[in-house]
Amino acid sequence: MNLPLPNQTVLLVDDISANIDILLTCLVEQGYRVLIASNGETALQQARAELPNIILLDVMMPGINGFETCRLLKADPLTYDIPIIFMSALAISSNKIMGFKLGAVDYVTKPIQTEEVLARIHTHLTIRELQHNLQIKNELLQQLNEEKSELLTIAAHDLKNPLSAIQLLAEVLHKSCNELPTAKIGEYASKIDSTARRMFQLIKNLLDVDKIESGRLTLSLEPLDFLPILRNQLKQHNEHAKKKDLRIKTKHDEYEYLIHADLTALQQILDNLISNAIKYSPAHKTIYINLQKQAQQVIFSIQDQGYGLSTTDQAKLFTKFARLTPKPTGDEHSTGLGLFIVKKLSEAMQGNIHCESEEGKGTTFILILPSVQEETSLLSTKSP
Repeated sequence: MNLPLPNQTVLLVDDISANIDILLTCLVEQGYRVLIASNGETALQQARAELPNIILLDVMMPGINGFETCRLLKADPLTYDIPIIFMSALAISSNKIMGFKLGAVDYVTKPIQTEEVLARIHTHLTIRELQHNLQIKNELLQQLNEEKSELLTIAAHDLKNPLSAIQLLAEVLHKSCNELPTAKIGEYASKIDSTARRMFQLIKNLLDVDKIESGRLTLSLEPLDFLPILRNQLKQHNEHAKKKDLRIKTKHDEYEYLIHADLTALQQILDNLISNAIKYSPAHKTIYINLQKQAQQVIFSIQDQGYGLSTTDQAKLFTKFARLTPKPTGDEHSTGLGLFIVKKLSEAMQGNIHCESEEGKGTTFILILPSVQEETSLLSTKSP
């Protein structure tokens, strides 16, 4: 006898108690959870409430017969995919054909042979589980295919276009370097440099995603002071903010915010969050940064005065290749990978990040990381 699949529920529908007793005993002995209904109306209620894995359904019953019960179950989105096995003393072909046309997966005749019924139940439950697993794999394949398409789009657009620009500028410099003013040569060289850096950042993001998803990301957690790392990152974005006439206001009540984190990962997170705040802020606005301690945590928040995010955008904010409605306000570039990486890095350091936003009222990102006791940090720095 085949062993039952784990945690499977059978709905047994029959108006004759003797049939129920026979089947109930053998089903329970085999480890199935059994629900019982003596008529079609009760069966419909039980099926909708409990969503059993399979239904054994008698044909001849008072009230709604088995055929009509099956039709109603197959018409209901909640229960349409539950396998139904008909049980009946009516062995004529027309009744079997009717049952299959209504959507049943099998038809057994009475008197019931318990060994046969158990074998059929196991077979159809196995088929259903295989179908479910296949559906999950198909959905995963579809997701991977979509991501492959996104990657090809990036290769075709986000790499090809910058490469074309570099090639064009290089050709101009090569052909006209003796004729161009020094200032113009410097301008072209600067454009080549910034474009190459943008391409490098994209490739780095793609490699980071690959490391995260393949489980090859390794972090070295150690006591760090958040504040000087934040200040250093702000210095690196100072010129970008100045170009858009943005003010960055930083608020903190203390002078040391000790956290347990990986330095490179923290720098990458802050770089992305600060860059995004500048990127999505209209010119002449203010970016607010706040740092505080709370319940053995350090909480960092950064708020812009941009256009904000819709509920739809917020739902896909931390996904790969997220394409959001708001666009950078200064023709800056976005790959849709940064926040996915930020979230994964935050979680890898036992922290988390979330977003609070309302359309027309800007966006705030809140990063929470575990703090360490000052004494612990001092001991670790003093040890030989």
